[in-house]
Amino acid sequence: MGKIANQNIIDDLVELLGKVKIFSETDESSLAEIAAELKEVKIRKGLAIFHKGDEGDAMYIIKSGSVRIHDGNHVLSRLEEGQVFGEFALFDKESRSASVTAEDLTTLLVLEQDDFYRIMADKPGVIKGVLKKVIQRIREMNELEGKLAKSFLKIQKQKNEIEEQHQNILDQKSELEQTNEQLVKLNEEKNQLISIVSHGLRNPLTSSLCVIDLFEQGISNCSEDQQEYLRLIHNSLRRMNSLINQTLDIDIIELQRSKLKPQKVNLAELLEEIESSFKYTLKLKNIDIDLKLQELFTNVDKNYIYIVFDNLLSNAIKFSPVNKKIMIDLFEKEGKAVVEISDQGPGISQEALNTLFDKPQAHHRQTDRTGLSIAKKYIEAMEGDIQCKSMRGQGTTFMVRFPLA
Repeated sequence: MGKIANQNIIDDLVELLGKVKIFSETDESSLAEIAAELKEVKIRKGLAIFHKGDEGDAMYIIKSGSVRIHDGNHVLSRLEEGQVFGEFALFDKESRSASVTAEDLTTLLVLEQDDFYRIMADKPGVIKGVLKKVIQRIREMNELEGKLAKSFLKIQKQKNEIEEQHQNILDQKSELEQTNEQLVKLNEEKNQLISIVSHGLRNPLTSSLCVIDLFEQGISNCSEDQQEYLRLIHNSLRRMNSLINQTLDIDIIELQRSKLKPQKVNLAELLEEIESSFKYTLKLKNIDIDLKLQELFTNVDKNYIYIVFDNLLSNAIKFSPVNKKIMIDLFEKEGKAVVEISDQGPGISQEALNTLFDKPQAHHRQTDRTGLSIAKKYIEAMEGDIQCKSMRGQGTTFMVRFPLA
């Protein structure tokens, strides 16, 4: 580290020092003496120039490179060529308020406090210039203090208004809490109704539709009046099924706004329960169900998962011919519980498969048009997925996957 001797460099530094706030009122001859006392030092990238808490004893001008001002890992600012830091250390030796570290290879011009004091002792002009700047700062502080006093009165008034508003908000909050309790109760009643619809009505309705289908297959043996009665009953049951599906579809909209109530569900027990609820319908069509179930658990909403598998099994029964078999397999694959429900029905064309869940009417299954769409939305809401494999004349398999508990 050495002092600057070259006159051209000193002239450049005089111009630079004139831009430093504390020296902006100092004459050029005094600045020239200050410039002559500057020492040049090179700092490698990543090295600290000083740390927070170090005693202040010098001012720094960045000749080349850059530095960061930081408090621990929090960067306060970055300074580049021509910028100054640490100027107040020329007047006292207070602890540094932050650390400074070189961002890359950096050359600094350093003015030490002792050298600056010596110049002030010999050059009253330096003291005069610095005092002018300090007095200017004091005046600015006085003006600021006056503004702060006015602001304080205004803030105090606003504080009183805010406290009054706060009390009003507390009163409103109490009223809202009472209203919210009522809404929670209504929502619970709504969920109970959904549960009744999905469990209490869908299954007997599906059974009734299957019975009507069986009667219609032998409709030629019935009188015209009996055939008309069957059509009337069938249409009424379809309208009822459509109304239930619309109710469940509205529930899906609510599902986006409220949280599910997942619990650990034994899928094997659930599937056995659903299969048992269809025993009468299975007997009417003389359909056997082949169950191959591992005991696997997943975290899902029990109400919604029941709706899903109820829908898939009722579809399999609906489209299975008499004296056929339905296979239900539950097994683990790649960390997931997989349920496959396969029938020996007429199958679905590839064209219909492409729109099966979005536009199910394409496959002409009128009684389950909405059901598959609802099932898919419920499954995805519970972080699962569903796929369908089918070919014309070779049956259909629905595969549902959920993460294992």
